[in-house]
Amino acid sequence: MTRRIPTADEYEKQVRYNKYEIDKRLTNMGREIDRDYPDGVTLIVYLRAAAVFGCDLLRKITVPADIDFLSIGRHQMDESETPLLFLRQDATVSIFRRHVLLCTDIVRTGFTMHFLLQQLQARKPDSLQICTLLHNPDQQLLPLPLGYIGFITSYASLCGYGMHFKGQGRQYPDIIELIQED
Repeated sequence: MTRRIPTADEYEKQVRYNKYEIDKRLTNMGREIDRDYPDGVTLIVYLRAAAVFGCDLLRKITVPADIDFLSIGRHQMDESETPLLFLRQDATVSIFRRHVLLCTDIVRTGFTMHFLLQQLQARKPDSLQICTLLHNPDQQLLPLPLGYIGFITSYASLCGYGMHFKGQGRQYPDIIELIQED
């Protein structure tokens, strides 16, 4: 089974979350964050896929807030080997004694988030939680401090709103489901 981005004619039928639903949910998340962190918060955004989410969320927050970005790399000799994770791009903002939200596009199994939490916890923030746009609880294998969840999703392959499929679709304002073909 293969997947592909919908054509312009198919696009509307494939919209899972439209830009208005996303904006409304981010507004509510911003209010929750303002309530929970009246003295301020730092957003650490993981990967380009979450950049749009992190920046839009930052604009919804009214308490003092900072933002930075990080990404990881994977080293794997062959497909039978478990990949080794390493920080490819590290955040440069100090999170020592700050309240930190690790922002990501989607939480699936939790292995990547677990790795990143360990890296960030070593920097001794006052608090550290995950803020995710999408969460698939059916795939989650590790317990994680999920402080803020935008939407609960399924196994469907999604793109748009910063997320891509084979380098395409990041620019879509909506989150769309890919077309499955035999």
